[in-house]
Amino acid sequence: MKRPRIRAVLFALTAGFFGYVFYMRYWIWRDCIAASQSSCLTADGSNVTDGGMVWGVIALGFAAAALIAQFGRR
Repeated sequence: MKRPRIRAVLFALTAGFFGYVFYMRYWIWRDCIAASQSSCLTADGSNVTDGGMVWGVIALGFAAAALIAQFGRR
């Protein structure tokens, strides 16, 4: 009975991590990326692109896996 909950927590933590990466690598820079239509340099010199949206897709996948592990197949 505890295994699905542990798996759901692990999936949720992984989704949170990838969500954070998505936020830091794309979401806060989306206006700058859209204005330049390619990439944007951050204040610390990092180059962010619209490819950072991939992290959001991965986060959604792990969030869905967490929901299925918690509430699916009972």
